[in-house]
Amino acid sequence: MPVWFLSILLLIVWEEMPWAFAQPQPSVGLQFSSGQATLSLTGAVGTVYSIQYTSGLSSTNLWVDRTLLLAQPASNVWTDPTAPSTAQRFYRAVSVAAPADTNLVFIQPGTFTMGSPTNESGHVFKETQHLVTISRGFWMGKYLVTQGDYLAVTGIHQSYFTSAKGYSDDPTRPVETTSWSGATNYCALRTRQERAAGLVSTNCVYRLPTESEWEFACRAATTTAFYLGDSIQSGQANFDGRHEYDAVLGTISNPSGIFLGMTSPVGIYAPNPWGLYDMIGDVWEWCRDWYGNYPGGSVIDPQGPDSGSFRVLRGGGWDYYATNCRAAKRFSILPEEGDFDIGFRVVLAQGEP
Repeated sequence: MPVWFLSILLLIVWEEMPWAFAQPQPSVGLQFSSGQATLSLTGAVGTVYSIQYTSGLSSTNLWVDRTLLLAQPASNVWTDPTAPSTAQRFYRAVSVAAPADTNLVFIQPGTFTMGSPTNESGHVFKETQHLVTISRGFWMGKYLVTQGDYLAVTGIHQSYFTSAKGYSDDPTRPVETTSWSGATNYCALRTRQERAAGLVSTNCVYRLPTESEWEFACRAATTTAFYLGDSIQSGQANFDGRHEYDAVLGTISNPSGIFLGMTSPVGIYAPNPWGLYDMIGDVWEWCRDWYGNYPGGSVIDPQGPDSGSFRVLRGGGWDYYATNCRAAKRFSILPEEGDFDIGFRVVLAQGEP
């Protein structure tokens, strides 16, 4: 007869920082809710912890990173949707050194409604709403990867908006014209470089966000068409401001609206509630997923189809109408293509090299 894992679950408290640093020892509490293990973390506020598990406590059992959690002043509750109901699982909390790059924002795990309601102007069937749980915390770039960032990592100055094309050189503009492969290559190179320099943990990797991670972070706990609300006007982000948007009325013509005709330096518009800039407009952002229909029902950490022809783009661009900048808007393109309105931002997460 199987043993109900809750009855034999042992909570391990472990901290890799020495007591000399006077950090409070973390602890993990447990309760069982709706058939799932729900953990509560107590630790130093502002510190990120890796919640790890193992199936046994012998020397041959390995600890596995399950998620990253940021200790906050209020609730630090997390549910492990992968916990088995008929086997033992032991947990511990291990403090994680913050990455050296201060332009990364930690995104706490959570659940949100992905997609758009049918009455949102611009809604299409491939935006069908469904419940998504992001069970693993991660860091995301506060800004789009810039021309300067890309040059520093790859040694390549790859962008359309430079003095060679008659524009002013500005390394703080987002890099563009990068293919999906170019973006993922940047992530791999940056991972190797920063690991070698001791700037990130050896079990963390830079990568593109999944489509669900991108929308989760973009919405930042909002449910409207944009994190700014259900409408957007010229000047609130870098898009074709001659074509504004309202979720009820749709596209609204504004002949005097701002159209820059090019990218803008990152970070000049207001951030979303989680401190991420330019999730609306400037350049479309590559995501990790192949493009395809959403899965039905509630899902956990969706990764997109196993294969496909097109990769996902999100966020809209400087040369697109506002309706294309909605949080739920999906676009796709062949992965080998790039254009002067396509860029990317990075995620730093636990994972394989």
